[in-house]
Amino acid sequence: MTAIELKHEANLQRWSQAIRDCRASGVSVKKWCETQGITTTTYYRWERAVLSKVQGLQKSTARVSFAELPTPPQVQHTAAQQVATVRYNDVSLDIYPGIDADTLRFVLSVLRSC
Repeated sequence: MTAIELKHEANLQRWSQAIRDCRASGVSVKKWCETQGITTTTYYRWERAVLSKVQGLQKSTARVSFAELPTPPQVQHTAAQQVATVRYNDVSLDIYPGIDADTLRFVLSVLRSC
C-alpha cells in the first residue's frame, strides 16, 4: 500500500468515527458540525466517502462461485476389515484401513470436545 493509500485509509477511519459520533450525539448534523467546527458539506463528503468504501467492500465479498464436484465413491467395509473401534460416551467410531492420520486426529479432537 502506498503512502497516499495509507493516508486515505486513516482518513476514512477518522471520518467513520466522526460519523458514528454525530449519529450517537442525538443532535442534528448541522448542530453537531457547528460544535465540531466543520461544515455540513464536509460532513456529507466524509459520509459519501465512507459509504462508498463500505459498498465497495460489500461488492467484493458478495462474489460467490459454485463448482460441481464429483460424488466420492461409496466404500463398503466389513467388520472383518476394522482396524479399531473408538468409544467415547455414547459415540462409537469404527476405523478402517486407509484413513489418513490428519483425518483421524481431527475426528478424535472433535470427540474430545464433546
